Amino acid sequence: MRAAIFDRFGPPDVIHIGDLPEPVPGPGGVVVRVAAVTVNPTDTLMRAGMQAALMQHVPPPWVAGVEFAGHVHSLGAGVAGVAVGDKVLGLVDARRPGGGGHAEYVRVAVESIARLDPAADLVAAATVAMNGLTARIALAILALPHGATLLVTGGAGAAGGYAIQLARHAGLRVIADAAETDADLLRRLGAAEVVSRGPAMAGAVRALHPGGVDGLIDAALLGAPAAELVRDGGGAIALRRSHMILDPRLRTSGVMVFDHAHDAAALAWLAARLADGTLTPRVARTLPLAEAAEAHRLVERGGLRGRIVLLP
Repeated sequence: MRAAIFDRFGPPDVIHIGDLPEPVPGPGGVVVRVAAVTVNPTDTLMRAGMQAALMQHVPPPWVAGVEFAGHVHSLGAGVAGVAVGDKVLGLVDARRPGGGGHAEYVRVAVESIARLDPAADLVAAATVAMNGLTARIALAILALPHGATLLVTGGAGAAGGYAIQLARHAGLRVIADAAETDADLLRRLGAAEVVSRGPAMAGAVRALHPGGVDGLIDAALLGAPAAELVRDGGGAIALRRSHMILDPRLRTSGVMVFDHAHDAAALAWLAARLADGTLTPRVARTLPLAEAAEAHRLVERGGLRGRIVLLP
């Protein structure tokens, strides 16, 4: 099969198209024929060598790609609940032998996929698993009651946007920061209040909520300046382990999404939220698999309002 591979860490130019053996499903596993797969910041970190310590047991060539959508291609022994040809979305930790989804086929445990509506758009569905699950986990950890206030930083990004939509679905009142050009987008996603990004954000949030908000999902990785806007005893969630929030006033935690890569029920719940319109996938651009290096460049350049999706 064709795959976007790299044999050494470095800039996007280390990625090239190579031929790898087509995977075969083991017991309890499935092989998915990939129709669409995103390029996330974690993929660029993997390629650049920033996750090398997590990959010491994985020999090259390496294949990135952690969230995907496609059709079930083959089933391993003991698999039930899905059939060959079903549309599915899925999540895979690419830092493993066999790699990730930047390929024509990917092998995963059946618990790492969820069936989609037959009419689902696979390009849109490919953007849901990682960032949607990240937002769902963060909200579950916070466990805020209906009507509570939640500050979401970085709401224009994929994880932040899904956090806004799922928080609204849960009955929370969302405050989000945004550049002026993104304010209308965040309101459409469900933010009740949008404040300016940058130095003015803290004053604007305090003016709206003098006692502090009840919770924080820090998708923009602002850290302490955002955590200071949460009331004593509130909760704050960091979306990257390298940017944990350390504030003794708060209940703090991080989200390690790959710890939940086999949560079939959560993935099925996300597929249902996609089907009922709760989640609005945003695709910035599609590219053929052969242009994976360019996709990495675009992600590292930043400023995207949606995901880059590769089409194997």
